[in-house]
Amino acid sequence: MNDGVQYHFVVNSEFGAFPAAGVPMLRTRVIETQAIAELNETRQSEVFVDALKFQLLHPLQGVKILLTEPKRLGSSVGGGVLEFLAMPGQASKFEGSEQEDSMTKSAIGFSYLKRKLAFQFGVDPYSSNRRLQDELNELTWVAFTADLAPQIGYVFMPAPAILWMSFSATRWTSYLDEQVRDHSPGDLRAMDRAKLLAMGISEEDIHRFFLNGHFSPRHATIITAGLDALTGVDNREAFLAVAEEAPSEELVLFYQHLVEMMRGYHVHVGAVDRLLVLPRVPALYTKNKTLVVMLPLDYVFWTPRVASVAQALTTHVPSRPRIARRELWIAGNASPRARQELESLGWTVYEQVSAKLNPEP
Repeated sequence: MNDGVQYHFVVNSEFGAFPAAGVPMLRTRVIETQAIAELNETRQSEVFVDALKFQLLHPLQGVKILLTEPKRLGSSVGGGVLEFLAMPGQASKFEGSEQEDSMTKSAIGFSYLKRKLAFQFGVDPYSSNRRLQDELNELTWVAFTADLAPQIGYVFMPAPAILWMSFSATRWTSYLDEQVRDHSPGDLRAMDRAKLLAMGISEEDIHRFFLNGHFSPRHATIITAGLDALTGVDNREAFLAVAEEAPSEELVLFYQHLVEMMRGYHVHVGAVDRLLVLPRVPALYTKNKTLVVMLPLDYVFWTPRVASVAQALTTHVPSRPRIARRELWIAGNASPRARQELESLGWTVYEQVSAKLNPEP
């Protein structure tokens, strides 16, 4: 199903049904489903069985429920990308991600083992996939209580296919995944805060960004690194001012992919002068006076709501600084009708832009 800009899928498996909004999330859910299968297979190994026997006699067994039961997620506010672009949103009201482990888990070293295990299986340790979280918690707990931490690098090594799929994104995001593995959420936030302050973003703006619990530590790390890569670009605080209102994981991913596209343009396509803000969408203003709007969307159909959003973007193009050209860069494709209508509004449309933004080394 396509809502006008984004495909919506359901990944059905023996482990459950996992909704996925957009092709990037579909790819993530497929990887997670394969990781769940590998985690289940690991349970059959002789090492796991012996460790499980040891766990039953371990003095920490009595507090297992306290340490491994996942926290309840806050109710998701709002809906899809198109709905958010067309209507006002609302931010969460507490600092920190809803997917983080408790302080108890962090203090005893459980969280580090879990992050390390998630990295080896090519998944996000802060994923909202509850079945994946259950599997990671269970295997991590056994490794932790049976003192298998030194062996975790090879005892629970997943199949090569999982690793290949998970790191087929970009070298840049793979490096950031190593940071997520090696640092606690608090340390990541401290590192992100230092980078954002160095960009000239105020403490107040940074604090509001961290107040939105829909941003996991991984999301925030990638967004911060993306903004940091926009070297010499003015008004980067404009991105946080818009993104901080993201009311759901789907919109968080929208802004994460948006900043990745912005970084790719600045590094590989053309120098950017500053960020400008259109309704709900931060945009690039280049040295040659081009306004570039990045849209991490799957396939754009021309519907009344899409027409409304396109008209709003067009109407709010600022008169200053002077804009000589307007471009829309779409991660996926636009229908012939959508392209025609967008061009009639004065936009030059580029489709399937990933290769341009992330060229092969």
